[in-house]
Amino acid sequence: MNLATIIGFIFGIALMSWASYDAAATAGIPLMKLWSFVSLLIVVGGALAATAIAFKLSEVLSIFKNLKRLISDNPYSLSDIVKDFIALAESHKKGELQKTLESPPESMGFRLKTSQIGCEYVAGGYKKDVIVDILENMEENRAIREERQAKVMKTMGEYTPAFGMIGTLIGLVLMLAGMGVESTDGSDPTAKLGASMAVALITTLYGSIFANFIFLPFAAKLEGISENKEVESALILEGVKLLYDKTHPILMRDKLNAFLESKDRILDEE
Repeated sequence: MNLATIIGFIFGIALMSWASYDAAATAGIPLMKLWSFVSLLIVVGGALAATAIAFKLSEVLSIFKNLKRLISDNPYSLSDIVKDFIALAESHKKGELQKTLESPPESMGFRLKTSQIGCEYVAGGYKKDVIVDILENMEENRAIREERQAKVMKTMGEYTPAFGMIGTLIGLVLMLAGMGVESTDGSDPTAKLGASMAVALITTLYGSIFANFIFLPFAAKLEGISENKEVESALILEGVKLLYDKTHPILMRDKLNAFLESKDRILDEE
C-alpha cells in the first residue's frame, strides 16, 4: 500500500475540513453552507462530460480503474527482479531454464509477465533480435497506454476549474437577474445578494479543490508510476538479453546492479 498517497490525501482532507470548520465557526455560519449538490454536478459532471468528448469512453472509465494503482505499491522491488534473473542464469547454465520458468521465483511471489515471456522466448530458441523487438514493442505500447491514462486524469484537472467558473457565471447571472425583481416578503436585499454571491462562488471552490487536490496530483502520480515502470522494463530487457547470451550469474548480477540504487545492490549470490 502506498502510504504517501493515503497519508497525503487524509491529511489534506483533515486540514481543509478543520480550516473550513474554524472559519465557519468564527463567522457564525453553519458549515453546510459550503455544500451544494448542484455545484458538484456542474463541476464533476461537466468535467466528465467534456473529457468523454475528448477521449474514448474506455479511457474515461480508466480513471476509476486506476484508483487502485494510485494507492497500492508493487509487492516486489527491482532487487527482487535481479535476484530472479540471477537464479534463471544459474538454471540456464545447468540446462534447466524451462523447468525453472514453470515455478514462481524464490525472490518474489510471482514472476513478472514481461520477464516470463522474454525468458520463455529464450528457452524456446527465438533469435535475440526478435526477442528484443517484441519486448521493446510491448514496453513502447505500455508507455503509450499509461500516458493516455494519465492524460485523461490531467484533462479532468484542467476542465474542473473551467466548469467551476461556468457554475459561478450561471449563479451570477441568476443573482443579477434576481436583483431586478422587487422583494415582496420584506427581506433585506443586501443579505439576499450576499447569500446568492456565496452560492455562486461555491462552484469555483469545488473546481479548484477537484483540480488541485485530486485530478492533477493523481495525474502526476500516474506519470511517476509509468516512469518507474520504464526503469523496470529496461532492467528486464537487459536481463533477458544477458540470459540469451548465457551470461555467468556473477556477471549477470554485476551488470543488473547498475539499475539499482547503491543501497539495494546485490553483493553476493543469495
